[in-house]
Amino acid sequence: MENIYLLLAENRILETERLILRPVTLEDAGDMYAYASDEETTRYVFPQNHSLEETKANIAGIYLATPLGRWGIVLKETGAFIGSIDMHKLDTTMRKSALGYCLHKDCWNNGYMTEAVKAVIQLAFETLEMNALVAVHDKENPASGRVMEKAGMHFSHEEPYAKMDGDRIVTRMYYRLTKEHYFGK
Repeated sequence: MENIYLLLAENRILETERLILRPVTLEDAGDMYAYASDEETTRYVFPQNHSLEETKANIAGIYLATPLGRWGIVLKETGAFIGSIDMHKLDTTMRKSALGYCLHKDCWNNGYMTEAVKAVIQLAFETLEMNALVAVHDKENPASGRVMEKAGMHFSHEEPYAKMDGDRIVTRMYYRLTKEHYFGK
């Protein structure tokens, strides 16, 4: 079994029918800021960015500091940078990881995120030989759960009182996919 980080280094670019998943660079800051500064886009994902400098710092501190398993999502047809997807909480012993993603709201409901998630799932099980992937969404954001389901993940459980979001108590919804389910065993 090959080293997961070596395999991720060898798979920095993934291609689907309509998308290119590639490393995020500082040159993407303007496009990322366009969605990272939008409250509706980021509401359930991460704190809204308030300046281009903040977005640049986030790119440097996250995507450049630990680039493996993190991709920017680019439309093949236009070259537009529309979101990001990553594998985080990577456990190399158990060969499992969590998936996270964010997509510019102008690109919602086009199947782009499902397409990107499927590409990362395929990489995870067919190339990285992962045992399991998990993904989590805020119960008030069921669209994210639909992406997980369309990509082949299965609902696992819900976690009431998971965290606070301002004055709101968040319930988290967990989805999982194991290698046995992925390969139909």
